[in-house]
Amino acid sequence: MINSIARKIKEQDVDSSINWLRDNTRLNVRQGLMHITSLNSLYGPHYDSQIGYLKSKLLGEVMFAESLFTIREGNVIVDDVVTIDASNFEPDIFDHHITSRPHFVKMIYQAMSYFPISLYEAYKEVTGENLRLDSLSEVREFYKSCSEFDSWTGHQLCAYISHCDPEAVDFISKNPQALDHMPDTRKARDFMLDNPEKLLPMRLSSIFPRADLYQKNLTLVKAAILGKVFEFIHHDRENWEQSTLKPQKGLEWAKKKGIGYHPVLEEYLFTSYIEPGISSPATSSGYTTPYLEMMGEVIRELEISRENQGKKEAIAALFAKKLADHKLTPPSQKLADAMATLVRLPESQQGRAKTKG
Repeated sequence: MINSIARKIKEQDVDSSINWLRDNTRLNVRQGLMHITSLNSLYGPHYDSQIGYLKSKLLGEVMFAESLFTIREGNVIVDDVVTIDASNFEPDIFDHHITSRPHFVKMIYQAMSYFPISLYEAYKEVTGENLRLDSLSEVREFYKSCSEFDSWTGHQLCAYISHCDPEAVDFISKNPQALDHMPDTRKARDFMLDNPEKLLPMRLSSIFPRADLYQKNLTLVKAAILGKVFEFIHHDRENWEQSTLKPQKGLEWAKKKGIGYHPVLEEYLFTSYIEPGISSPATSSGYTTPYLEMMGEVIRELEISRENQGKKEAIAALFAKKLADHKLTPPSQKLADAMATLVRLPESQQGRAKTKG
């Protein structure tokens, strides 16, 4: 009964997010950020900090994209995402208008570790693509570094599956007042100038520290370690947080428990992340190329498998967009078509393989 109610609530949340993405009502950046963060039920200092951080990230994106400015109907368009009043180049970034809610969501996903599940699934339903971190995302950089460790301590495991940095958890536990000064306000700036030794390390500013999720998952992780649920590299019952285990084992356990860690961790740690029947684009020697990596991205984003070959035209269109975005070669539809052919099974060319849609 409880599972049925929870499933119904989740379906309603996803439907609501689908309607929000498809809504063409005029929306500014402030309203967009408030909606996205509110889906995670973030309030108080956490909520304010998230808004402040995303605002600064978005401002950085706009400045970075300055060379991509185009003029359209009296407005300045930044990368087809944010519309700026051409008569005033100094308005608050919060007042800029969003021209595409899906594009805006994709931009914010790059800078938000704990992303609303309902909006993640709604984006896929509306666009036909999975949200995925791009190569320049600081969130991707953070989780990539996590995955490169041969072992995780119990403390690190609990932090990573809770969408936060273990160093942030340590810092906040010692300096709880820091949360009150993270928003981008004059009070915060004065605090940072007066207390430079209490600043969060620069690296932590890119990952929002969800200490609340850490506390929520702490009991489960502690019980699992004390109960020797994992295949340990080192087990320390007296100092369980320093027990060490293989990262894959930690994620396998978290998945069984229904803990929603960031999906990019699977991409790095599970070789089975790509569907069975579709070989990994990297060779056994570890050698790869931008083209092979792009093919892997498309396989994951469109969920191509033996059972779901997809339509070649749609696959080629995504390759053409990626080739243009990454500027690897001059625009080439011929290359995009060839790559679309290579990620599908030979029998799909004769129409014998299954497709969705």
